[in-house]
Amino acid sequence: MSPDNIVPFERRAPPSPPPDFDPVHALRTCRSLMQALGQYELTEVAYEACITMLMINLHDLLQAARTLGKPLVFDEHIDAGEDAANITELVARCRNAACHVWVRPATLPASAYRFRRVRGGAPATPQAGDGYPACAFEDDVALYYGRYRLYLKRHVRRAIEELAPLFAPASPA
Repeated sequence: MSPDNIVPFERRAPPSPPPDFDPVHALRTCRSLMQALGQYELTEVAYEACITMLMINLHDLLQAARTLGKPLVFDEHIDAGEDAANITELVARCRNAACHVWVRPATLPASAYRFRRVRGGAPATPQAGDGYPACAFEDDVALYYGRYRLYLKRHVRRAIEELAPLFAPASPA
């Protein structure tokens, strides 16, 4: 694959969910993955695979909410230096980074990581560039896709909880 014709994915409009998208199933998948991430000691490869599936389903739910005119736009704990103004944009960036692994900006050094998780309380570790990936919260996990940091509890779990009333199946009367 020639990198000459690759346009950076974060500059594209976020794709809408597929026509056969089932938000109830996506919501159930997100909840199941969050539970699995908390219950099992997964290898790094299995953990990243679960997070990738979580990003795909959460992204589709967020885009469906946007299409319904009810986007999630909370921005707490999102770094001002990131070009994501809210949770919907941040998840889109992370989803694109997770799914399009062959795209590497020319400015990114070869030693830079693509995915990293940092548990709360862990010491900051050097990264390529000028930052130290860290988790500011003892009770959370920071997920890094390059420069984008997404908190598992403060971002992902909150988004799932806020999306649930929009897409949860109606209770029988």
